[in-house]
Amino acid sequence: MLGLFKKAPKLAAEFRPTRAVARELSREIDVAGELVLRNEGREVELTDLELVFIGGGTRRIDLKLPDAWRGRVKLAAGGELREHVAWTVGLAAPMRAPEAEIQVITTAGGKLQPLATTPRFPLANE
Repeated sequence: MLGLFKKAPKLAAEFRPTRAVARELSREIDVAGELVLRNEGREVELTDLELVFIGGGTRRIDLKLPDAWRGRVKLAAGGELREHVAWTVGLAAPMRAPEAEIQVITTAGGKLQPLATTPRFPLANE
């Protein structure tokens, strides 16, 4: 019964890219930079986190979660998780998008729940 009244955490995500490229001919994305997840509410425990790259507003590509963010992660009020990340992901079809964003989601409780989305960042195309 207590789970029915559980509030969603107030989180904000930010991504500072050092490299963000979609290679159309080789069908891959190459993204690197600093990913920050900030808690703007009270202390929270996060589980079952996943990251999704959203290219051009429609393409959703699963990304590997940083090792420090796996399992149960406690995040104090006003605290943040900061990680330098680099992903190179092969795609099933070519992609050309002028910008992208990264979404932090959780699958805890058996359903997909978006927690935070980064502001859009420019995506170079090769």
